[in-house]
Amino acid sequence: MMIGHMSKTGNVSIPKKWREELGFRENSSLIIEREGDRLILEPMSPGPLKDAWKEIDEEIKRKGIKISRKEAINASIYD
Repeated sequence: MMIGHMSKTGNVSIPKKWREELGFRENSSLIIEREGDRLILEPMSPGPLKDAWKEIDEEIKRKGIKISRKEAINASIYD
């Protein structure tokens, strides 16, 4: 077991040894899942992110939205 740290803003430090072993890179995205009282962190590969953008683009097209992807995402978040 190792000890990490969580800041008041929710940033969590992960021991360097584990980051290196698991392939966590600086400023990379992580998949975070909750199972009961535990959090599971996984490095996010470009594949799932690319698939997510494809789904967003298809939904924009299906709805006939005539704005940019960024504007469409902001609209769906803030509606």
